[in-house]
Amino acid sequence: MEALRKPVSVYLMLSALAVLLHFWLSPFYPGSWDVGVIWEWADGFMAVGIVVTLAYTLSYKRGVGSDDSSLAHICAYTAFYASVVLAVLFFWNWFDELASDADQSQTRNNYWVIINTMYIVLMGTVGWHLWRK
Repeated sequence: MEALRKPVSVYLMLSALAVLLHFWLSPFYPGSWDVGVIWEWADGFMAVGIVVTLAYTLSYKRGVGSDDSSLAHICAYTAFYASVVLAVLFFWNWFDELASDADQSQTRNNYWVIINTMYIVLMGTVGWHLWRK
């Protein structure tokens, strides 16, 4: 498991950076680019990152002992429950997008903004935490 720590942390941080750059720059892409296709391709990589982060934050939360500081408890529980919220929103929205041929409603599109923002922050933070550990 220790041998996977650095590559997983790099994967999480690079995927966060890729989502960040695409999220920021997609309004400026030329009209010939289909932004939705790029997001569809990125969703698979995001799903892997979310599952890995969910597993890591769960093990981190379980590893916090009663003798650890209150800050350690707050950090562990916040990271885990943020991962749960991200996983629920992402997979709910992604499966709806995969199952439906029609365009998503504006409400569902707004969820993608929340999902992408949470993804960038959470993957970057967890990736950095794994790198330093």
